[in-house]
Amino acid sequence: MTSRHPTSERARDEHEVLRPIAPGARGWRAWTTPFDLALAGGIALWAVLEALLVPSANVIAQLGFALAVSLPLVVRRRFPALVMLAVACALLLHAATSGPDATFNPFPSLLVATFTVAERIAAWWRAALLGLVPIAAMLGAHVLGYFGSPGIETAGTVFLVFFVGATWTAGRVVRHRALTLQRTRDSSDRLAADAVAAERVRIARELHDIVAHALSIVALQAGAAEQFLDKDLDRARRHLTLTRGTAQSALDEMRHLLGVLREDGAVYAPQPGLSGLPELIAETEAAGHECRLHVDEPARDIPDGHALAVHRIVQESLTNVRTHAAGAPVEVRVSRDERAVVVAVVNGAPTVVRPGAPGSGRGLPGMGERVRVYGGSLEAGPSGAGWRVAASLPLGPLPIGSHA
Repeated sequence: MTSRHPTSERARDEHEVLRPIAPGARGWRAWTTPFDLALAGGIALWAVLEALLVPSANVIAQLGFALAVSLPLVVRRRFPALVMLAVACALLLHAATSGPDATFNPFPSLLVATFTVAERIAAWWRAALLGLVPIAAMLGAHVLGYFGSPGIETAGTVFLVFFVGATWTAGRVVRHRALTLQRTRDSSDRLAADAVAAERVRIARELHDIVAHALSIVALQAGAAEQFLDKDLDRARRHLTLTRGTAQSALDEMRHLLGVLREDGAVYAPQPGLSGLPELIAETEAAGHECRLHVDEPARDIPDGHALAVHRIVQESLTNVRTHAAGAPVEVRVSRDERAVVVAVVNGAPTVVRPGAPGSGRGLPGMGERVRVYGGSLEAGPSGAGWRVAASLPLGPLPIGSHA
């Protein structure tokens, strides 16, 4: 478990950018928000009314200034620094030209711009420098006599610094909280994506087991039926019947597996377990193999997850036998002790020379992945003239470091 240092957290904040206003938005929504439109419109309305209602020597100049310090706020989130500089420059320019004739105080616009640069600018030093702009602009306007007297009062300066500093601080706090929420959402999205990827891998493994098992039987039974078409029609029909039944069973299982991915009308049938082993043995015997199955009585009472893993391991092993060792005798044994359930599939030498279909190369890795989920072990290799696959699945809590 790692701890996060506050300093490193703040440093990351200074390099992290808030997302655009509306990701993927088009038109005006890519530049502003309804709130910013309402905010800029409200300040503009107030400024225009003040310019019209308060007597002034130059009403046109007052109206232009009112719009110059309010309309830029429409795009304050997208261009925070430019909006701040535009409002400050408009104030200084108007102060230099109008003097004591001014009627509108742009302080609310400067506070909005201050909050925006603190919230949207990543580097704190840039945000801090921009936060000093409204103070400098207001003091400069005082010097130019914009507010009636060129003198600068200490109380007014303290008042100005306090409100600008408080607004800037509020903007940084809002930024930090927004980044925290953004990271939380990103983390949730990543976890969801990882879960989807893991589920896809699991489904791919299940589909591989189903398809490989069914197609190996279909290919062998179809080949046998082809050999007996001209010799023994009844026997050929039996092989074709087995082929059709196997194909239909695999199709039903695939539909069930894919159906659980859809929320509408999915049927959640039980996953195969130890009760399905006799059917696997019967299919292998029908393909020309002599098979023996032995399941210890204690092994019949194992968790469903272990039972599914045993079923798939046996299924994949028998598929490999039919593919690579035609006619070989097979023994399947499932046993259990206090610590683990053990499954072993051992086949002898092939008795029929038949060109085998190339494997997908995913069988043994798939079995290894199933065993690894439970922290078990898998052995696969030659055994006399044949081949042996043995897996041990520990019972009880999953070991630390295993992946479900």
